[in-house]
Amino acid sequence: MSQLNIVAIFTVKPEYDKEFRVEFKKIVEASRKEAGCVRYDLNQDTKNPLVYVFTESWASQQAIDEHNVTEHFKHFKAFIDGKLEGRQLHILKQLF
Repeated sequence: MSQLNIVAIFTVKPEYDKEFRVEFKKIVEASRKEAGCVRYDLNQDTKNPLVYVFTESWASQQAIDEHNVTEHFKHFKAFIDGKLEGRQLHILKQLF
């Protein structure tokens, strides 16, 4: 199976921005330690500081599936409930 990339875009409600920074750091650090994680970065939009973009690379779909059942991912998923203005998720395969 081939490497897959994820782009996840979160628009945070302003009143939760400070809390999100703490939680973002936790999930990035924990995810980077996973066996199937190739890359896991968090970026911030330069025009709207409430927009955060995760760029992730995983060794396989199985690695993504395993990530999705980790305690840190489940904690993060529960944490974000009701605290976002918007969310987009794109799972990508590299063409070139």
